[in-house]
Amino acid sequence: MVDIAYYIMISIVTFCFGLLVSFQLTHIHYVRRLTRLARRSVDTGTIAPILVELEAAQKAKKE
Repeated sequence: MVDIAYYIMISIVTFCFGLLVSFQLTHIHYVRRLTRLARRSVDTGTIAPILVELEAAQKAKKE
C-alpha cells in the first residue's frame, strides 16, 4: 500500500514539474519574440513592425 502512495506522489511531483518547465519555456519563447519585435521597432524608429505582427496574428486567428 505504501508503494502505491509513493508512486502517486512521484506522479504528482513529475506532473507539476512538467507544468512548470513548459510554462517557463513558453515564457522564454514569447519574451524573445517580444524583444526581437521591440528591437526592430527601435531600429526603424516606427511602430510598423508591431502593426505588421498584429495584422499577421489577426489573419492567422481568422483562418
